[in-house]
Amino acid sequence: MENQAGLSIGVLGPLLVRREGARRELPASRKTRGLLAYLALRERPCPRDELCDLLWEGTADPRSELRWSLAKIRAAVGGWLQVSPDGIALAGESLSVDGIAVRRLAMDSLSEQSVVAALALWRGPALGDVEVRGQRAFQAWVTEERESLSRVHTCSLKSAVDLAWARPETALSAARRLVGAEPWNQWGHARVIQLLERCGRFSEAAAYAGTTRERLSRELGVAKVHLQADPPATAKAVSTGQVDSVHRARRYGVRLENLKWVPRNDDVAAVGLRVSTALGIGLCRDSTCLLIDADGSPRDSARAARAEFAVRGSVVHDKRSTRVSLRCIDARCGAVVWFDQIEIDTGDFLRLDVWVEQAVKAIVGAVTARERELSDMADHPSPIVTARALAERLEPAANQLALRRLDEILKQDADDRDALALSAWCYAQRVVYNWSADPGADGAEAKYYAASATRVAANNPDCLTTIATARMLVGDPNGAEILLQRSLELDRWAFESRTRSGWLANLNDDPGGAARHFRAALKLAPYDSKSFNALAGLGMAHFIEGDYVQAIRRMEQALALNPQATWIYRNLVPAYSAAGERRKAEDGVSILMKSYPGLTVADVTAAIIFSRPVLLRFADGLYRAGLPR
Repeated sequence: MENQAGLSIGVLGPLLVRREGARRELPASRKTRGLLAYLALRERPCPRDELCDLLWEGTADPRSELRWSLAKIRAAVGGWLQVSPDGIALAGESLSVDGIAVRRLAMDSLSEQSVVAALALWRGPALGDVEVRGQRAFQAWVTEERESLSRVHTCSLKSAVDLAWARPETALSAARRLVGAEPWNQWGHARVIQLLERCGRFSEAAAYAGTTRERLSRELGVAKVHLQADPPATAKAVSTGQVDSVHRARRYGVRLENLKWVPRNDDVAAVGLRVSTALGIGLCRDSTCLLIDADGSPRDSARAARAEFAVRGSVVHDKRSTRVSLRCIDARCGAVVWFDQIEIDTGDFLRLDVWVEQAVKAIVGAVTARERELSDMADHPSPIVTARALAERLEPAANQLALRRLDEILKQDADDRDALALSAWCYAQRVVYNWSADPGADGAEAKYYAASATRVAANNPDCLTTIATARMLVGDPNGAEILLQRSLELDRWAFESRTRSGWLANLNDDPGGAARHFRAALKLAPYDSKSFNALAGLGMAHFIEGDYVQAIRRMEQALALNPQATWIYRNLVPAYSAAGERRKAEDGVSILMKSYPGLTVADVTAAIIFSRPVLLRFADGLYRAGLPR
């Protein structure tokens, strides 16, 4: 990690700062060291309020404490500490952070050189000396980062074993490093046995297998531990450079994450460990799932950072009972694909064990169904799937093409509920996004298709949400509300229903309710490509409340995720104007005029359907920024 011409920060071990090749003295304050580590790993400007809440919860004057800590950090890092109205960050040329570097190496195509480079950066346990007692939010972040970096470390160690498979002695050394770092890793122990045999050390392999099985059986509390593992699929592929394609052909990667315990005491920890162990063993034994980053389970080093699914949960204990909740999410977009929970009397482990066994089967079924659905959609996209993808782009050209596709579908089947619902939404888009040459006619079409779709879509949550969106955009909030309520009754984990419910609350001047819906949506599917709409809605909720700084922050985040959604500037420009950001407001109007030639304030206020006080603030902000009346 040496960086002779810049700043190097090490978090893979005790905190370390080198500037211009010289080691710098660290601040004595643990909070200041914690702040330095946090800024180093964030890779974005952090708002001051976020940092105050993180490290100075309950302090009388957190802003003053923050300024003091920043002064100490600046003495160590110099000009790489950047303070601006957008927040505080460590940034600049020639800045290197070992924790960020190993993550990037892990995501690159596998090669022995990249794995060696990643492992060379480790000096010890990650974030080894940044503990801050009494600051719950910060400690939660430290725990999460340690676990994340530890998974990358294990991934690199396993890759080192697989990539050196053709050289048994080298691979054996890597396998021993792996089990030294993770003593319960059955995959690693199986590799040690195999490699000892490949080196001709058969008696040593047999002795190692016997003692390891006995120890793991005792520590894991299971009757028999299997230490069998097929030779790595990379063995034949390494020489041809086909490692990634081999790993992609394997089973579905499922990451088992640590359960949350409330309260954090030994009794609750025992229940959590019992559930985690049973889940790990059950998923490990199933041929469908490739368990990733769970103690004592075989994991695929090349895909540990690319798990398709993740299993999360919590154990909550009160005076008389314990509630265990589990959910399986699609880790690629954050969508929940399965959820269940059980409440048991204290000590009723038999019922808990049966439930966990059933949960394993349900998770496997959900994973299989989700992958089959995505595969079918990718291989054979139906006309309705294509039309929906076009409609979701929220662009005028894509909107026109979607309507043509939907017209073709309805010529074949006039009662196709999905096509009717999408047609209603597409016509409503034309009105509300100022794409229409005749808003009255397009609004009438939206209402017609919405009514037609409602008659045939009583029990389909996705369809109901689409119809509700169309009704909301053409000024029918009451009709939209009842459909969204029905959709959430049918599927309470629906990301799109939550997002649309948030927008409806904004239209009804309920920014608090809107923010709750949007935050729930972002938790349900944080990586979904449509999450920009939830961020834009959350920004609008802040605008209605009068918090223009947060409104700008959220809407700019939405635009960063989807720069093509220039309609967001209709909401963002008034926020810029209200916050005194004149230059940004004028630039926003220029973008609007380029996207919507001839646009006026009257066009915007006629298209969007917020309450009159909000529309007046919109009109004032847009006009002051230069949009013609």
